[in-house]
Amino acid sequence: LAKRTNLSFKQVAYLTENEILEFLSGSSVNIELAKSRREHGFMMFQREGKMICIDKNIKRELEKIGFHQKEQRTEKIKGSCACKGKVRGKVVLVYTIHDILKVKKGDILVAVTTHPDYVPAMQKAAAIVTDEGGILSHAAIVARELGIPCIVGTGNATTVLDYGVEVEVDAEKGTVEII
Repeated sequence: LAKRTNLSFKQVAYLTENEILEFLSGSSVNIELAKSRREHGFMMFQREGKMICIDKNIKRELEKIGFHQKEQRTEKIKGSCACKGKVRGKVVLVYTIHDILKVKKGDILVAVTTHPDYVPAMQKAAAIVTDEGGILSHAAIVARELGIPCIVGTGNATTVLDYGVEVEVDAEKGTVEII
């Protein structure tokens, strides 16, 4: 499929099921849309039996259809320990592939989730904290391979923490505390 669409294998992963089926039926693929989704992110979910794909202005589009983010301000974030350790560092929020360039040695990488494109940043990070995932998630597995503290499944780290904030990650307790 990648060869037939002039997309990379990774870019094909950003096509929806319907887009793939339409391509196989003879329609063309919007290459720029797939590239943009990989670069800037996108969200897919099912609502009332319909698959919905949002690839621009995600927050605004979710609010339009009735999803509202609850304000969850707290000084502590709690999740599951994926790899033990206790470190302090500055938060770098990673939402897209462009954000990985902001991660410097010793930073705390905070993301909704991680995927293979994030590995170069994960190798620099002192710890990894994710909103989603469990002990078998990508973040957890890579953190164990790297031997760095990792907390997964916090549910709110990316909304509570701000870029550059100093935190202490105590993975054994599963907590992130703003210093």
